[in-house]
Amino acid sequence: MGEGQPHPRRKEPDLLGCPKPYLDRIIFRFITDPGARAAALETGEVDIGPNPVAFADLERFNALPQFVVDSTVFTYSGPLHQLIINLENPILKEKKVRQAIAHAIDLDAVNAIVFYGYGQVSPTPISVVNKKYFDPDVKAATVDTALSEKLLDEAGFKRGADGIRFKLRLTNNPYNPWGYADFLKQALAKIGIDAEIEKFDFGTYVKTIYTDRTWDLSTESCGNIFDPSAGAQRLYWSKNIKKGLPFSNGAHYENPEVDRLLEAASVELDEAKRKQLFFKFQEIIADELPIINLIAPPTIIIARKTVKNYAPGAEGLSANFADAYLDPNA
Repeated sequence: MGEGQPHPRRKEPDLLGCPKPYLDRIIFRFITDPGARAAALETGEVDIGPNPVAFADLERFNALPQFVVDSTVFTYSGPLHQLIINLENPILKEKKVRQAIAHAIDLDAVNAIVFYGYGQVSPTPISVVNKKYFDPDVKAATVDTALSEKLLDEAGFKRGADGIRFKLRLTNNPYNPWGYADFLKQALAKIGIDAEIEKFDFGTYVKTIYTDRTWDLSTESCGNIFDPSAGAQRLYWSKNIKKGLPFSNGAHYENPEVDRLLEAASVELDEAKRKQLFFKFQEIIADELPIINLIAPPTIIIARKTVKNYAPGAEGLSANFADAYLDPNA
Protein backbone atom coordinates (compact mmCIF):
# COMPACT_ATOMS: atom_id res chain seq x y z
CA MET A 1 0.00 0.00 0.00
CA GLY A 2 1.33 3.42 -0.87
CA GLU A 3 1.30 5.75 2.11
CA GLY A 4 -1.72 8.00 2.02
CA GLN A 5 -3.42 6.26 -0.89
CA PRO A 6 -7.15 6.16 -0.05
CA HIS A 7 -9.39 3.18 -0.68
CA PRO A 8 -11.50 3.92 -3.81
CA ARG A 9 -14.70 3.82 -1.72
CA ARG A 10 -13.34 6.14 0.95
CA LYS A 11 -13.79 9.89 0.97
CA GLU A 12 -11.89 10.64 4.19
CA PRO A 13 -8.54 12.10 3.09
CA ASP A 14 -7.07 11.72 6.57
CA LEU A 15 -7.47 7.93 6.72
CA LEU A 16 -5.09 5.43 5.24
CA GLY A 17 -7.06 2.95 3.16
CA CYS A 18 -6.57 -0.71 2.38
CA PRO A 19 -6.05 -1.35 -1.34
CA LYS A 20 -5.35 -4.95 -2.23
CA PRO A 21 -1.52 -4.86 -2.00
CA TYR A 22 -1.85 -4.03 1.67
CA LEU A 23 -4.45 -6.68 2.45
CA ASP A 24 -1.69 -9.29 2.31
CA ARG A 25 -0.29 -7.74 5.45
CA ILE A 26 -3.48 -6.88 7.27
CA ILE A 27 -5.04 -10.34 6.79
CA PHE A 28 -2.99 -12.91 8.66
CA ARG A 29 -1.37 -15.38 6.27
CA PHE A 30 -1.59 -19.13 6.70
CA ILE A 31 1.56 -19.58 8.74
CA THR A 32 1.07 -22.93 10.44
CA ASP A 33 3.57 -22.59 13.29
CA PRO A 34 2.38 -20.34 16.16
CA GLY A 35 5.95 -19.33 16.99
CA ALA A 36 6.46 -18.18 13.42
CA ARG A 37 3.18 -16.28 13.53
CA ALA A 38 4.28 -14.53 16.72
CA ALA A 39 7.57 -13.56 15.07
CA ALA A 40 5.72 -12.24 12.00
CA LEU A 41 3.63 -9.97 14.20
CA GLU A 42 6.58 -8.70 16.22
CA THR A 43 8.73 -7.98 13.16
CA GLY A 44 5.88 -6.14 11.42
CA GLU A 45 5.56 -8.63 8.56
CA VAL A 46 1.86 -8.77 9.39
CA ASP A 47 -0.34 -6.46 11.44
CA ILE A 48 -3.29 -8.52 12.62
CA GLY A 49 -4.33 -12.13 13.05
CA PRO A 50 -7.02 -14.40 14.53
CA ASN A 51 -5.71 -16.79 17.22
CA PRO A 52 -2.23 -16.04 15.93
CA VAL A 53 -0.02 -17.17 18.83
CA ALA A 54 0.12 -19.97 21.39
CA PHE A 55 -2.07 -19.34 24.44
CA ALA A 56 1.05 -19.44 26.59
CA ASP A 57 2.30 -16.40 24.64
CA LEU A 58 -0.76 -14.22 25.18
CA GLU A 59 0.40 -12.77 28.50
CA ARG A 60 3.61 -11.59 26.85
CA PHE A 61 1.71 -9.96 23.97
CA ASN A 62 -0.61 -8.29 26.47
CA ALA A 63 2.43 -6.55 27.92
CA LEU A 64 3.74 -5.27 24.56
CA PRO A 65 2.62 -1.63 24.12
CA GLN A 66 2.35 -1.80 20.32
CA PHE A 67 -0.35 -4.51 20.33
CA VAL A 68 -4.00 -4.95 21.25
CA VAL A 69 -5.04 -8.42 22.45
CA ASP A 70 -8.77 -8.58 21.76
CA SER A 71 -10.75 -11.47 23.32
CA THR A 72 -14.16 -10.44 21.97
CA VAL A 73 -16.37 -13.45 21.18
CA PHE A 74 -18.11 -12.68 17.90
CA THR A 75 -21.64 -14.07 17.85
CA TYR A 76 -21.72 -14.88 14.13
CA SER A 77 -19.49 -17.94 14.54
CA GLY A 78 -20.95 -19.34 17.76
CA PRO A 79 -17.71 -21.24 18.47
CA LEU A 80 -17.99 -24.70 20.05
CA HIS A 81 -15.72 -27.72 20.40
CA GLN A 82 -17.17 -31.19 20.89
CA LEU A 83 -16.09 -34.77 21.49
CA ILE A 84 -17.99 -36.60 18.76
CA ILE A 85 -18.66 -40.30 19.31
CA ASN A 86 -18.91 -42.89 16.56
CA LEU A 87 -22.19 -44.63 17.38
CA GLU A 88 -21.43 -47.33 14.82
CA ASN A 89 -18.94 -48.73 17.35
CA PRO A 90 -20.97 -51.30 19.38
CA ILE A 91 -19.18 -50.34 22.59
CA LEU A 92 -19.94 -46.63 22.20
CA LYS A 93 -23.53 -47.38 21.21
CA GLU A 94 -24.07 -48.25 24.89
CA LYS A 95 -25.40 -45.17 26.64
CA LYS A 96 -23.72 -46.05 29.94
CA VAL A 97 -20.33 -46.05 28.20
CA ARG A 98 -20.94 -42.55 26.85
CA GLN A 99 -22.09 -41.42 30.29
CA ALA A 100 -18.95 -42.91 31.84
CA ILE A 101 -16.77 -40.99 29.39
CA ALA A 102 -18.61 -37.75 30.16
CA HIS A 103 -18.17 -38.21 33.93
CA ALA A 104 -14.43 -38.72 33.42
CA ILE A 105 -13.86 -35.35 31.70
CA ASP A 106 -13.24 -32.28 33.87
CA LEU A 107 -14.23 -29.42 31.56
CA ASP A 108 -12.90 -26.74 33.92
CA ALA A 109 -9.53 -28.48 33.81
CA VAL A 110 -9.74 -28.76 30.01
CA ASN A 111 -10.26 -25.01 29.78
CA ALA A 112 -7.45 -24.27 32.22
CA ILE A 113 -4.92 -26.64 30.65
CA VAL A 114 -5.73 -26.51 26.94
CA PHE A 115 -6.88 -22.87 26.72
CA TYR A 116 -5.10 -21.31 29.71
CA GLY A 117 -8.52 -20.27 31.03
CA TYR A 118 -9.41 -18.15 27.99
CA GLY A 119 -12.31 -20.38 26.84
CA GLN A 120 -15.73 -21.08 28.39
CA VAL A 121 -17.18 -24.41 29.49
CA SER A 122 -20.04 -25.04 27.05
CA PRO A 123 -21.83 -28.33 27.84
CA THR A 124 -24.80 -28.18 25.48
CA PRO A 125 -25.16 -28.46 21.69
CA ILE A 126 -25.88 -24.73 21.57
CA SER A 127 -22.80 -22.71 22.43
CA VAL A 128 -22.76 -20.72 25.66
CA VAL A 129 -22.00 -17.62 23.57
CA ASN A 130 -25.46 -17.87 21.99
CA LYS A 131 -27.27 -16.22 24.90
CA LYS A 132 -30.67 -16.32 23.20
CA TYR A 133 -30.93 -20.12 22.92
CA PHE A 134 -28.31 -21.56 25.28
CA ASP A 135 -29.99 -23.35 28.21
CA PRO A 136 -28.09 -22.50 31.42
CA ASP A 137 -29.93 -25.22 33.34
CA VAL A 138 -28.16 -27.95 31.35
CA LYS A 139 -24.93 -28.60 33.17
CA ALA A 140 -21.83 -30.57 32.30
CA ALA A 141 -21.63 -34.07 33.75
CA THR A 142 -20.13 -34.04 37.24
CA VAL A 143 -16.55 -35.25 37.41
CA ASP A 144 -16.88 -38.63 39.12
CA THR A 145 -14.47 -41.40 38.14
CA ALA A 146 -16.04 -43.80 40.66
CA LEU A 147 -19.39 -43.37 38.90
CA SER A 148 -17.67 -43.86 35.55
CA GLU A 149 -16.19 -47.14 36.78
CA LYS A 150 -19.60 -48.27 38.03
CA LEU A 151 -21.31 -47.44 34.74
CA LEU A 152 -18.70 -49.32 32.74
CA ASP A 153 -19.02 -52.36 35.00
CA GLU A 154 -22.80 -52.27 34.58
CA ALA A 155 -22.40 -52.05 30.81
CA GLY A 156 -20.42 -55.30 30.94
CA PHE A 157 -16.96 -53.84 30.32
CA LYS A 158 -14.96 -54.86 33.39
CA ARG A 159 -11.25 -54.27 33.75
CA GLY A 160 -9.00 -57.01 32.47
CA ALA A 161 -5.93 -58.39 34.20
CA ASP A 162 -3.96 -55.47 32.73
CA GLY A 163 -6.50 -52.96 34.04
CA ILE A 164 -7.81 -52.18 30.56
CA ARG A 165 -11.51 -52.47 29.73
CA PHE A 166 -11.26 -51.80 25.99
CA LYS A 167 -9.33 -49.72 23.45
CA LEU A 168 -10.56 -46.80 21.36
CA ARG A 169 -9.10 -44.73 18.54
CA LEU A 170 -8.91 -41.06 19.51
CA THR A 171 -8.17 -38.28 17.06
CA ASN A 172 -8.51 -34.53 16.89
CA ASN A 173 -9.44 -31.99 14.25
CA PRO A 174 -5.95 -30.51 13.67
CA TYR A 175 -7.56 -27.06 13.74
CA ASN A 176 -8.00 -27.66 17.49
CA PRO A 177 -5.14 -27.73 20.02
CA TRP A 178 -3.62 -31.20 20.30
CA GLY A 179 -3.74 -30.75 24.06
CA TYR A 180 -7.33 -31.99 23.82
CA ALA A 181 -6.27 -35.48 22.76
CA ASP A 182 -3.52 -35.66 25.38
CA PHE A 183 -5.91 -34.56 28.13
CA LEU A 184 -8.65 -37.00 27.08
CA LYS A 185 -6.24 -39.94 26.80
CA GLN A 186 -5.16 -39.41 30.42
CA ALA A 187 -8.73 -38.90 31.64
CA LEU A 188 -9.93 -42.11 29.97
CA ALA A 189 -6.95 -44.09 31.23
CA LYS A 190 -8.13 -43.41 34.79
CA ILE A 191 -11.31 -45.39 34.12
CA GLY A 192 -9.66 -48.23 32.24
CA ILE A 193 -10.14 -47.06 28.63
CA ASP A 194 -7.02 -47.21 26.49
CA ALA A 195 -7.34 -44.37 23.97
CA GLU A 196 -4.80 -44.56 21.18
CA ILE A 197 -4.15 -41.10 19.72
CA GLU A 198 -4.09 -40.99 15.92
CA LYS A 199 -2.82 -37.80 14.28
CA PHE A 200 -3.78 -36.71 10.78
CA ASP A 201 -3.34 -33.70 8.55
CA PHE A 202 -6.59 -31.83 7.92
CA GLY A 203 -7.51 -33.53 4.64
CA THR A 204 -6.86 -37.01 6.01
CA TYR A 205 -8.77 -36.15 9.16
CA VAL A 206 -11.89 -35.14 7.23
CA LYS A 207 -11.73 -38.30 5.10
CA THR A 208 -11.16 -40.53 8.14
CA ILE A 209 -14.12 -39.13 10.08
CA TYR A 210 -16.72 -38.45 7.43
CA THR A 211 -15.91 -40.89 4.60
CA ASP A 212 -13.88 -43.86 5.84
CA ARG A 213 -15.37 -43.69 9.37
CA THR A 214 -12.34 -45.47 10.80
CA TRP A 215 -12.36 -43.75 14.19
CA ASP A 216 -14.07 -43.93 17.59
CA LEU A 217 -13.69 -40.56 19.36
CA SER A 218 -12.69 -37.20 17.93
CA THR A 219 -12.57 -33.65 19.18
CA GLU A 220 -14.29 -31.56 16.53
CA SER A 221 -14.82 -27.86 15.90
CA CYS A 222 -18.34 -27.22 14.61
CA GLY A 223 -19.65 -23.83 15.70
CA ASN A 224 -23.29 -22.85 15.81
CA ILE A 225 -22.60 -20.09 13.29
CA PHE A 226 -25.21 -17.33 13.72
CA ASP A 227 -28.18 -19.57 14.57
CA PRO A 228 -28.66 -23.15 15.88
CA SER A 229 -30.72 -24.14 12.83
CA ALA A 230 -27.73 -23.32 10.65
CA GLY A 231 -25.02 -24.64 12.97
CA ALA A 232 -26.28 -27.14 15.55
CA GLN A 233 -28.96 -28.92 13.52
CA ARG A 234 -26.47 -30.37 11.00
CA LEU A 235 -24.76 -32.36 13.77
CA TYR A 236 -27.82 -34.12 15.21
CA TRP A 237 -30.44 -34.30 12.44
CA SER A 238 -30.76 -37.88 11.17
CA LYS A 239 -31.40 -36.66 7.62
CA ASN A 240 -27.88 -35.24 7.68
CA ILE A 241 -26.24 -38.65 7.93
CA LYS A 242 -24.45 -38.56 4.60
CA LYS A 243 -21.21 -40.40 3.93
CA GLY A 244 -18.46 -38.03 2.86
CA LEU A 245 -20.25 -34.84 3.96
CA PRO A 246 -17.85 -33.11 6.37
CA PHE A 247 -18.95 -31.34 9.53
CA SER A 248 -22.37 -32.97 9.50
CA ASN A 249 -23.87 -35.75 11.65
CA GLY A 250 -20.56 -37.51 12.19
CA ALA A 251 -21.85 -39.46 15.18
CA HIS A 252 -24.59 -41.01 12.99
CA TYR A 253 -27.10 -40.15 15.68
CA GLU A 254 -30.77 -40.90 15.06
CA ASN A 255 -33.62 -39.74 17.29
CA PRO A 256 -37.08 -38.99 15.80
CA GLU A 257 -37.95 -36.61 18.64
CA VAL A 258 -34.76 -34.61 18.12
CA ASP A 259 -35.52 -34.47 14.38
CA ARG A 260 -39.00 -33.15 15.17
CA LEU A 261 -37.72 -30.50 17.57
CA LEU A 262 -35.04 -29.26 15.17
CA GLU A 263 -37.37 -29.16 12.19
CA ALA A 264 -40.04 -27.34 14.18
CA ALA A 265 -37.51 -24.79 15.50
CA SER A 266 -36.20 -24.10 12.00
CA VAL A 267 -39.59 -22.72 10.88
CA GLU A 268 -41.02 -21.39 14.17
CA LEU A 269 -41.55 -17.60 14.08
CA ASP A 270 -42.55 -17.16 17.72
CA GLU A 271 -39.25 -16.62 19.57
CA ALA A 272 -40.56 -17.90 22.91
CA LYS A 273 -41.79 -21.14 21.33
CA ARG A 274 -38.57 -21.51 19.35
CA LYS A 275 -36.51 -21.11 22.50
CA GLN A 276 -38.48 -23.88 24.24
CA LEU A 277 -37.93 -26.22 21.29
CA PHE A 278 -34.20 -25.64 21.47
CA PHE A 279 -34.19 -26.05 25.26
CA LYS A 280 -35.87 -29.44 24.97
CA PHE A 281 -33.37 -30.43 22.27
CA GLN A 282 -30.47 -29.54 24.60
CA GLU A 283 -31.96 -31.61 27.43
CA ILE A 284 -32.21 -34.71 25.25
CA ILE A 285 -28.66 -34.42 23.93
CA ALA A 286 -27.27 -33.90 27.46
CA ASP A 287 -28.99 -37.15 28.45
CA GLU A 288 -28.17 -39.29 25.41
CA LEU A 289 -24.68 -37.87 24.75
CA PRO A 290 -24.10 -38.77 21.10
CA ILE A 291 -21.70 -35.85 21.31
CA ILE A 292 -20.08 -34.56 24.50
CA ASN A 293 -19.93 -30.79 24.20
CA LEU A 294 -16.79 -29.31 25.68
CA ILE A 295 -15.57 -25.73 25.34
CA ALA A 296 -16.52 -22.52 23.56
CA PRO A 297 -12.99 -21.67 22.44
CA PRO A 298 -11.67 -18.13 22.68
CA THR A 299 -11.43 -15.98 19.59
CA ILE A 300 -8.28 -14.00 20.19
CA ILE A 301 -7.32 -11.21 17.81
CA ILE A 302 -3.89 -9.63 18.08
CA ALA A 303 -3.47 -6.39 16.17
CA ARG A 304 -1.04 -3.54 16.04
CA LYS A 305 -2.56 -0.47 17.62
CA THR A 306 -2.26 1.32 14.30
CA VAL A 307 -4.95 -0.97 12.82
CA LYS A 308 -8.38 0.53 13.46
CA ASN A 309 -11.95 -0.66 12.96
CA TYR A 310 -10.81 -4.16 12.02
CA ALA A 311 -13.88 -5.99 13.35
CA PRO A 312 -16.88 -3.64 13.64
CA GLY A 313 -19.56 -6.33 13.22
CA ALA A 314 -20.63 -9.72 14.50
CA GLU A 315 -18.46 -11.55 11.93
CA GLY A 316 -15.16 -10.54 13.54
CA LEU A 317 -12.26 -11.03 11.14
CA SER A 318 -14.50 -12.98 8.77
CA ALA A 319 -15.78 -9.65 7.48
CA ASN A 320 -14.28 -7.83 4.49
CA PHE A 321 -12.11 -5.14 6.10
CA ALA A 322 -13.95 -2.49 4.05
CA ASP A 323 -13.98 -0.17 7.07
CA ALA A 324 -10.48 -0.96 8.38
CA TYR A 325 -7.84 1.73 8.25
CA LEU A 326 -4.44 2.60 9.63
CA ASP A 327 -3.79 5.40 12.08
CA PRO A 328 -0.05 6.10 12.01
CA ASN A 329 -0.38 8.28 15.12
CA ALA A 330 -1.82 5.51 17.34
